[in-house]
Amino acid sequence: MTVTVRDAAGATVYTGAATSSGSGWTASLPAQPEGVYTVEWTAGATATDRDTFEVVGGFLFTLPEARASDMDLADPGRFPTVELRHYREVVEDEFERITGRSFVPRTARVEVEADDTRSLFLGYFDLLAVKAVSGPSGAVDVSGWAVGPSGSIRAPYELADGDRYTVTFAYGFAQVPEDVKRAGLLRLRSVLTAERSGIPDRATAFVAAEGGNFTLATPGRNGYETGIPEVDATLSRYKYRIFYDVLGASR
Repeated sequence: MTVTVRDAAGATVYTGAATSSGSGWTASLPAQPEGVYTVEWTAGATATDRDTFEVVGGFLFTLPEARASDMDLADPGRFPTVELRHYREVVEDEFERITGRSFVPRTARVEVEADDTRSLFLGYFDLLAVKAVSGPSGAVDVSGWAVGPSGSIRAPYELADGDRYTVTFAYGFAQVPEDVKRAGLLRLRSVLTAERSGIPDRATAFVAAEGGNFTLATPGRNGYETGIPEVDATLSRYKYRIFYDVLGASR
């Protein structure tokens, strides 16, 4: 079994032999720049499996920061590193879904159709750079292409109506805002330690044993997304209101 990895431009960045482990195969790839890569697993002359993977440019928070945020999370026996890493990714994906924005540098690849202008709307905000473009005639020189502020890129010439282009591009924040990092840590703790509350999952209110009635912030009701007021308020500040409130856009 051999492995070949190519970057967004199609250049080979790694090739080598895979190692069998039980019923699977693995390969150790040297550190690569942030981006989307294509990997080919080849056995013999005809059997080939292709897939893609992404190298991200950062995280909402580090695992040491996660462990330091709560005394329970500091226990690797109760919360193994692999579990913290998994749920950090869950929180990152949730934040991007809610806001439509990535708070770390990322790379995406989409196929879009031209409309007889110079611009292509990609459906992502906070574009950083165009990495590669493939059109009807193959790979395109992107040295003259530019990114726009509202999810579009602009070519140095008109793009024929109906032509389809595959665009690989970088997007996101160059650095995670501190309020978003704090919100991410709060959300991580709520996901991992939910069983400590003792409140049924479907409850919208409860009466404390010491007295007093409490109404819960419930996801999906009254504008709440996660059910944690501080987290939802933070994420709300980062939504593009002209798209969500006026146009109702989403992706």
